[in-house]
Amino acid sequence: MGTINNQILNFADKLIPISDFSKGKTAQIFEDVKNNNTEYIVLKNNQPTALVISIDNYREMADKAAKMELLLDKIEEKRLLGIANERISDGHETTDFNDVITELGFTEEEIYNGIDDVEFE
Repeated sequence: MGTINNQILNFADKLIPISDFSKGKTAQIFEDVKNNNTEYIVLKNNQPTALVISIDNYREMADKAAKMELLLDKIEEKRLLGIANERISDGHETTDFNDVITELGFTEEEIYNGIDDVEFE
């Protein structure tokens, strides 16, 4: 039970009202973030509004997010390849992409040049 109480107290210490920034505490808050990698949740009207973190923590999170995105892309590629291989092994007929766009009345140039004009909602 003591661990949960400590976690709650640690979390509560990270909550700071936005008014603290106008009360001369800004330098202290930023020094704590820089020197101790402390994270603060800024409250405006008692609602979480912003997060103050160190540049190092931000870079680490951004790097992990980019790596996770690459991993998810690779997983999706593997999943799609599995589906394609399963269909091929089940005897499904395959069609060349150029044959499909020609059949639909497009040119390859129209497809690749016009891709930036397509909007999804």
